[in-house]
Amino acid sequence: MSSAAILRREAQSIVLRHCGEDRLCLSVMPGVHLMRFGWRSMPLVAKQGPVMALVFQGTKSIEFGQKHLEYGAGQFLLAAMSLPATSRIVSASRTQPLLAVGMDIDFAELKEVIQRCHELPRSNSQSGIAVYDADIALTESVVRLLRLMDTPQHIRPLAPLMRQEILYRLLCGASGSRLLEICRSGSPTNRIEDATAWIRNHFAEGFLVEELAHHVGMSPSSLHQHFKAVTGMTPIQYQRRVRLQEARKSLLFDSADVGEASFRVGYQSHSQFSKDYRRYFGRLPKEELMSYANNGFSIEAYSPETA
Repeated sequence: MSSAAILRREAQSIVLRHCGEDRLCLSVMPGVHLMRFGWRSMPLVAKQGPVMALVFQGTKSIEFGQKHLEYGAGQFLLAAMSLPATSRIVSASRTQPLLAVGMDIDFAELKEVIQRCHELPRSNSQSGIAVYDADIALTESVVRLLRLMDTPQHIRPLAPLMRQEILYRLLCGASGSRLLEICRSGSPTNRIEDATAWIRNHFAEGFLVEELAHHVGMSPSSLHQHFKAVTGMTPIQYQRRVRLQEARKSLLFDSADVGEASFRVGYQSHSQFSKDYRRYFGRLPKEELMSYANNGFSIEAYSPETA
């Protein structure tokens, strides 16, 4: 058995031990969560990033914009910025559940690591989400972090150091340029992150792309070009997806009716809201509510905020 397989087996054992049922185990350590699911899923709303999610068993997929990515055992998804996406558990069963770990990326910690590096990869504008193969060094550092759950008295002093080691390994690997670009002040990707943050904070409001471009210090054409390259969407498409995801949470978590949910997120036309909702989620809002009520699926078993 290879070293990578041995490490994955140890990680599987840790996840099974500390996440004893199908669910997302949040806050097992600061900024760390475990995933265990023994079933394939329908598409799930997922606000991705910034996060690194490493799979030890099973397969997941993610769609954002026009892009579709799958990642399985020994691979990790890196979402270097927050993007509205649709996630799905592709391969999992009761006997072979999906097992994975997610670590939130703290950019203050990342910048500390960057300052201590003598050599850094060349940064360039790239898609905000990508999948990579995890090398031995990264896998070892993640497993060391997970081992702390068996000795919780050591978590507070050691977990921050191990998170920084993981960030260092990410910087040293193929994902390094993506992380570096988002941290580089004034870079196109950094400005797109500012633009997406503004849209998320004002998603219910109308805006002109020219105004958004001025807000982040870019020309409208440059904003459109880099925004599409990084997010896979135009600014207006991004806003629409944020609106629809927020409306879905209102419907499923806050028990809002369809009219109230559409109004909350800025839709003036209920018919347009239903049309967009069906295009994005594959069914009308009322159909989705009926489906969840009838099939007994527990929405709370899966957080819409993680990879």
